[in-house]
Amino acid sequence: MYSIFLVDDEALELETLRDYIRWEEMGLYVAGTAGNGRDALEKIDAIRPDIVLTDVQMPIMNGIDLAAALHERYDWIQVMFLTGHDEFHYVKSALHAGAVGYLLKPLDLQEIESVITKVKQLCEESRLKLKSVEAAKAKILKELSGEKNPQHAAGLANSFSLLARQPETTRYALALFSVDPKEAEAEQQSLEEWMGRLTVYLEHYFKLKNLNTVFVPYKEGETGVYMEAAKQPGHYAWEDLAGAMSRALDFTVTAAVGGQEALLPDLHKLYEETRVILAERFYEGAGKVIHGAKVRDRFYSEQLPPFERKEWFEAIHQLDFEQAAQLLHRYFAGLAALRIKPKIICDRAIELAGELLELHEPAPEGFKRAELYHSIYNALTLHEIEGLILGTAEAAVSMLGERFMDKNAKLVHKVRTVIDQHYDTPITINSLSEQVYLSPNYLRSIFKDKTGMTIHDYLTRIRLGKAKELLADGSLKIQDIAQRVGYESTSYFISLFLKNQGVTPNEFRKNI
Repeated sequence: MYSIFLVDDEALELETLRDYIRWEEMGLYVAGTAGNGRDALEKIDAIRPDIVLTDVQMPIMNGIDLAAALHERYDWIQVMFLTGHDEFHYVKSALHAGAVGYLLKPLDLQEIESVITKVKQLCEESRLKLKSVEAAKAKILKELSGEKNPQHAAGLANSFSLLARQPETTRYALALFSVDPKEAEAEQQSLEEWMGRLTVYLEHYFKLKNLNTVFVPYKEGETGVYMEAAKQPGHYAWEDLAGAMSRALDFTVTAAVGGQEALLPDLHKLYEETRVILAERFYEGAGKVIHGAKVRDRFYSEQLPPFERKEWFEAIHQLDFEQAAQLLHRYFAGLAALRIKPKIICDRAIELAGELLELHEPAPEGFKRAELYHSIYNALTLHEIEGLILGTAEAAVSMLGERFMDKNAKLVHKVRTVIDQHYDTPITINSLSEQVYLSPNYLRSIFKDKTGMTIHDYLTRIRLGKAKELLADGSLKIQDIAQRVGYESTSYFISLFLKNQGVTPNEFRKNI
C-alpha cells in the first residue's frame, strides 16, 4: 500500500479529499494533510509519503513551488495537482516542476482511479529504482570500508557522491549493529528474519529523525549504518534507541558508535575504529550501545590475576555451588576490570573447564569436551564464558552429589581429595587406606572400579598437572619443581614427565 499526502488551502475541500474519497479501495492511505505549501513541506520532510496531491493556487507557498522543492529533495515522490478549468494554464508550469499528473475540479471518481493507477505504477518503478540506487550505494560503502589504496578509494568515493547527490567534502559517521547468530540458533529463529526486522526498525527510527542513512550488511548478523556526521544522533539519543530496541525487539542487539567521522576515501579507518568499539562487547556485555569515548585509550593487560583455585575446588567438593559461583563471578569481574585480552581469558577458562571435567569419572565423551572448548573460544562476551564454566561446575557438583550417595564412591572421593590437597607430601597406598579404614588391596580395587585408573596413575596425573603450572615460572629450577610436587628424585621426575607428556620438563617449558 502506498501513502498519499493532501494539500489544499480550502478546509472544506481538504476535509472532503481526506474523508470522502475511498483511498483504501485504490490501495492508498492518507499519511497527512496541510493547508499551504510551506506547512506541507515541513510535514513531508518528516513523513516522506509516496504521493503528494496538492492544489495549485495557495497562500504562503503555492503548489508549483512546493513541487519544485520536493523534486529537488525527493525525486522519488510523485506529485499530482488539483486545478480548476480557469487555472488550467498553470498545468504546463506544474508539469515542468516535476508533477506526474493532474486532476480537474470538481473531482470525478473514475478520473481519480484512472490517474491513481498510473501514478501507482510510477511509484513502483520509483521504489525499484530507489532500491537499486541504495543497493549500489551500500556496495560502494562496503568496498570503501576495506579499501586502503588512495586511488581506488578516490574513484569509489566519486561514484558514491554522484549516486548520493552529496559533495565529496561530506563527512560520514558509522554505527555498527550486531545480533548474535548463536542466540538465533538457540531460539530456533531465522537470523535473516531477525536482521530484516532490525533493519526495518532502524529505517523507521532514522526516518523520524529526518536522517538519510545507508545500510551496509557486513559479517553474519551485523549491519553498518552510515550517515552524515553533522546530523548523527547525540549520546542520549543513542541510549534512547537502545532502550527502544530492547522493548520493541525480542532479540538482543548490540551497537557500536564512535562519534568519529571521516571523508569517503578514509572510510576504512572509520570502519576499523568502530569494529574496535564493537569488540568491547566482550567486556561490556551484549544488548547495549557502546560508545567510543567510553573505551578510548583503555589499557589491555596480558597479566592474569591469581585465581582462588583451592577455595574454588573446595567449594565444588563440598557441594557448595553458591560459594563456587561467587568465587568465579568475583574473578571474572576482575578480568573485565583489568581488560585481560580475550585469548588469554579463553585459555584460562579452558584450564578451569578441563579441571572440572576431570571430576567426571568416567570422563565425558570427547565430542562434549570439544564442544565446550569450542563454545568458550567462540563466546561473544566474558559473561557468556563465565556461564559456560558455571554450567560445567554445576554439573560437577551434581555428579559429586550423586557420587556421595554411593558408599564406596564417597570413600574414593575422600581419597581423591586427600591426593588433591596433599600431592606434595609422601603418599602411599598404606597411608591412604588407613585414612578410610580399608585394606590396601580393597582400596585399590574400588578406586580402579570407580575412576577407571589406579591410585598411582591418579597421583601422577595430579602431580604432573601441578608441575606444568610451575614450569611457567622461569625462575624455578627443575629440581625445585620436582620437590614441590612430591618427588625427591629429580631424575625420576624427569623420566616420569617424559613418559607421560612425550617431552622433558625443559622442552615443555620452552614451548609455553
